[in-house]
Amino acid sequence: MFTLLPAFRYGWQQMQKHFWIFIAFTLALSGIDIWGNIKMKAAGIDELIMMENWWTMIPDDLVTWMGIFAVVIVCINFVVVTLVLANIRDKSPWQYLLEKSTRIPTYLGAFLLKLCIVSIGTLLFIIPGVIAFLGLYFMEYLVIDKNMSIIDALKESWRITSGFRLGIFFFEVNVFIFSYLLSFPQSLWPDTITTYGILVLINTMWLPISWLAAGYIYRFVSEQRIANSKQ
Repeated sequence: MFTLLPAFRYGWQQMQKHFWIFIAFTLALSGIDIWGNIKMKAAGIDELIMMENWWTMIPDDLVTWMGIFAVVIVCINFVVVTLVLANIRDKSPWQYLLEKSTRIPTYLGAFLLKLCIVSIGTLLFIIPGVIAFLGLYFMEYLVIDKNMSIIDALKESWRITSGFRLGIFFFEVNVFIFSYLLSFPQSLWPDTITTYGILVLINTMWLPISWLAAGYIYRFVSEQRIANSKQ
């Protein structure tokens, strides 16, 4: 079982080494998130979801925009995971990103399949969804790192996370708690430029640490499984 302190320490150290690389994508992710929040509020989505058959009342242009928004977010996540893998493999970030760019379609497919499985599991009294989320936690990493197909990545993620899922669960709980505590004051303030500026600053410092910590755990889990298979 891994411990979380080394993972977060690694994230902090590596974030400082590659600060300007990660800050670019953190700012992009924060900007898209803020823009999406403003657009959703302007469309009155909070009021719509309180109504019966609310999904039929969403304007077509908003549905289109939400689809594009989701694809952009997933693409940014692809870049982030690729940069994290480049870091743990000690490779040039930009060269590794260019090398792995052909994996984007497979990554999108893996992301959607994982989302569907976790969503279906969550509908079945939540616990199956949590188990699926933990078991498929590194599915996207394997698609990029090992050039696996979607199904092979699904099987391998389920295999390598066996015995480590409790640790991954506590990692996600810690990330959630830290994220909530850091963003809690912002949730109480009105939507102003200052508020969004504080949110971006928090994301800039925290998100790269959590991303890199997850990469550390992926490397640990992968290496442990390789070591165990040789025994």
